[in-house]
Amino acid sequence: MFEKLRTHILPHLIPQNAKVLVAVSGGPDSMALSHILWRYTCEEREKGISIVLTHIHHGVRKESDDEARMVQRMASEWKVPCIVHRFDSKAYAKARGQSFQEAAREWRYERWREDMQQKGCTLLSTAHHLGDQAETILYRLLRGSGTSGLAGIYPAKGSIIRPLLTFSKENILDYCAREDLPYALDRSNEEPVYVRNRIRLELLPELEKDYNPRIKEVLGRTGELLRWDEEYITEQVEKLWKNYQLNDSDSGIVGLKLGIFTEPAAILSRLLRKAAMLVTNEPRGLGFGYIAKIMESQGKVGWMQDLPGMTVKITDEGVWFTTITYHSVKTNEVTIFGKLITNGTFPEITLDMGRWFELTGLKMVIGLFGESEYSLMRESWDEYETRVAVFDKVLLMLYLQRLVCRTRRQGDRMWFQGVGHKSIKKVFQEENIPVRVRNQLPLIAYENEVLWIPGVRQSDLCRSGENLEKVYGIVKSQD
Repeated sequence: MFEKLRTHILPHLIPQNAKVLVAVSGGPDSMALSHILWRYTCEEREKGISIVLTHIHHGVRKESDDEARMVQRMASEWKVPCIVHRFDSKAYAKARGQSFQEAAREWRYERWREDMQQKGCTLLSTAHHLGDQAETILYRLLRGSGTSGLAGIYPAKGSIIRPLLTFSKENILDYCAREDLPYALDRSNEEPVYVRNRIRLELLPELEKDYNPRIKEVLGRTGELLRWDEEYITEQVEKLWKNYQLNDSDSGIVGLKLGIFTEPAAILSRLLRKAAMLVTNEPRGLGFGYIAKIMESQGKVGWMQDLPGMTVKITDEGVWFTTITYHSVKTNEVTIFGKLITNGTFPEITLDMGRWFELTGLKMVIGLFGESEYSLMRESWDEYETRVAVFDKVLLMLYLQRLVCRTRRQGDRMWFQGVGHKSIKKVFQEENIPVRVRNQLPLIAYENEVLWIPGVRQSDLCRSGENLEKVYGIVKSQD
C-alpha cells in the first residue's frame, strides 16, 4: 500500500516543498494517512515536504479526551506540529438549526481553513477511502444527482487531497496492524441513525452479499469514469462560456446570448447552472427542476421567472440572471423607529459584551448586555425608541467572536423553528418593509446567518427560553 502511494499517487498529489495539513480524527483511516504522509516526508526528504496534524475534539463521547491525547502523543514522537480544537458540537448544531453531522462538518472545515492560513499550509489531506467513495456515490444516486454528483469524491480538488481514495478499509486496517499503529473506534459510526450510516451498514453489505462482492470497487471505478466525462464537459463549458457571456458578473447580473439554446442539453444545463451560481454565490447552483424550467422556455423573448435568489428574464439581447438585491436610497434619508434618519449607512461593527457601539449614520447605538445590566438600564429608556432581542447566553457565546452588526448582504438568511431558513428578502416582504429602506437597516449576524433585525424580526437561533441565562441585544436611538 505504501509503495503504491509513494510511487504512483503522492508525487502527483503533493508538489515539492509543500506543507500539508493532515486532518486526524484518531480513527484507523486518519491514523494510517498521517503515518503514511509522515513516512513519505522522512523517506523523500529531498522533496522538502512537511506536515502539520490537526484534531477536532467534538465534546460528545467520553473517549474524546483519550483520542486527543493519542494524536498529540503521536505528533510528539514524530516531532511534527499538532493543533487540537475543542468545541461543543451538539450546542453548535442546535444554534445553527442543522443536523449534528452537517454542523460538525461545517465547523471542522472552517477550522481547517484557519489552520492552513496560520501554519502556512498549501494542502489539506483527509482520509476518505474507497468505502467512503462507494457510500457517497450511492447516497447521491438515491438523491437523483447528475454526472457531477455521481463522479463522487475527487482525489484532488482545490487545496484538498485524498490519497487513500482507491484503498479499501481492509487495506487500511492491514496497514495499521503491520505498522503497529494505535487508533480509536467511534461506535456512533455503527449506529444506523443517519442515511449515510445505513448505506454503509445495511445497503452496501446487502449489495456485496447478493449482487456483487466487489461492489465498492465497481462504484469507485464508475465514479472515476464519470469524473473523466465531467472534467471534459466542464472544460468545453468553460470554452463556450467565453463565447456566450454578454457581461461580467460583478454587477450582480449575468447575461448570456440566446444562442445557448442551440446547445445540447448537457452543455445548456451547465451554462445555465453556472450563470445562476455566479449570481447567487450558491456553489450547488439551481436544482434540476428549475434548470429544466428555463430550458423549456426555448429562449422565447419575454419569458420571465422568479427563482430562488434570482430573477431570470429573456430579452432580444439574451437571457439575464439578476440577483434580488436593492440599492440604497439616493436621498440618504430613511425612516427607522418612526424617525427620519440622514445618511443611513455605517461601517461593519464587531460586537462584544457589555459595550455600546455607535451606528453613526443612523444616530443609534447597539450593545449586548447581561441580565443585571439590562435591568438597571431599562428604567430610563423611552420604549418607543428602543428595540430589544433576548438570546440564550450559552448559544450566543458560540458566535460571539465573529458576531457583527452590519447591513444586509447577498446570501443572508434567518432560521425559524418548524420552518427552516428563509432569505432576508422573504422576511422583509412578510414584514412589509419598504424596498427603499431594506439596505440600510442594521442587523446582527454571524457570517450569512442573521440572528436579529432590530425592529423587524428575531431568528429562532439562539432565542432564549425560560429558565436560561440571557443576553439582551439592544438598539436605541440617540438624540
